[in-house]
Amino acid sequence: MKRLALAVFVLLSWLVLLGAASAQVVNGDGWPPQTALFNDARLLAQAAPFLIGLAIVVGLFQARAAAQGGGDALLGDQVRRHDTGTILAHWINAFGLIACLVTGAMILGWTSRVLELRLAFVIHYIGAALMLFGIFNHLSRHGVSGGSGLIPKRLSVIRDLIGELFEYIGLFGPDGAVLRIPWPKAVRQPIAKYVRALLGYKPSDHGKYLATEQTLSYPPWAILVTLIVVTGLIKLMKYVYAVPGPIVATATAIHDLAALAIGVMLVIHLLPLLLIPANWPLLLSMFRTTVPKKYVEERHPVWYKQLLARHGAREAAPEARPEPEATQTAKAPTGD
Repeated sequence: MKRLALAVFVLLSWLVLLGAASAQVVNGDGWPPQTALFNDARLLAQAAPFLIGLAIVVGLFQARAAAQGGGDALLGDQVRRHDTGTILAHWINAFGLIACLVTGAMILGWTSRVLELRLAFVIHYIGAALMLFGIFNHLSRHGVSGGSGLIPKRLSVIRDLIGELFEYIGLFGPDGAVLRIPWPKAVRQPIAKYVRALLGYKPSDHGKYLATEQTLSYPPWAILVTLIVVTGLIKLMKYVYAVPGPIVATATAIHDLAALAIGVMLVIHLLPLLLIPANWPLLLSMFRTTVPKKYVEERHPVWYKQLLARHGAREAAPEARPEPEATQTAKAPTGD
């Protein structure tokens, strides 16, 4: 699977290079004199293939580095949850997304415009460039390394999702509740007993990624970001190629609707992180890459067991190999 992903990204890299060369060739008749806004957009259109190609190359190197010692690991009293490449791609994409949302709202008149129009467009284009780099870096790195922990792979994740939502509203006590405010004990205990029996759910018995991350966060983000990137690229192509007007109009409508949905999704994404103290270490891990080992042991025991098993296998690996001297002794001749 990893070899197939690598082959796909190598092919994509060649296509990006061809697109980059093609984007630099101006139409035979040449463009008539254009406004500064038009020229700014065309500059981004010409730079986009290079940004995508650079993101893919950097992602391939990051995947190689992660395979040689990155990824999850026990580090004393801390546990590494993300490598530096993940943090980099996340925040590049986040800053680009926010820049695009704010300036896009100004450009479309959804909010009052506090920036001069061209400056708003320039910041919008810079945000788009950051998003292109962050997204294609993420895809190439995880596509080659096989990182797919945020993609749901079993139906029981729905059960876990329902259980986590019950945790958030305080049914199972204060540990996983919003602002640690639980239901009154006399009310919640009888209901929690039946919910546990019905769902087979164990509170605070999570793997590395919460069920809410696997269902309500990553898949919707993947769909919405794909929509806004693909439609954004179509809108950019009209500055280099003769794209039919109806296609551009359709892409523009989808682009604007996707921007609205992303604004709503951003709120949904942040609420569980900001309002639930049990999730605060996960938020901090997006700045410092690690979470406390005690936290992982108590709230993510499934992941902690996996880490212990992996750590034990790494510790045992050197012991399983024979010592060089012993190997040479075994190969030495035994006769006179």
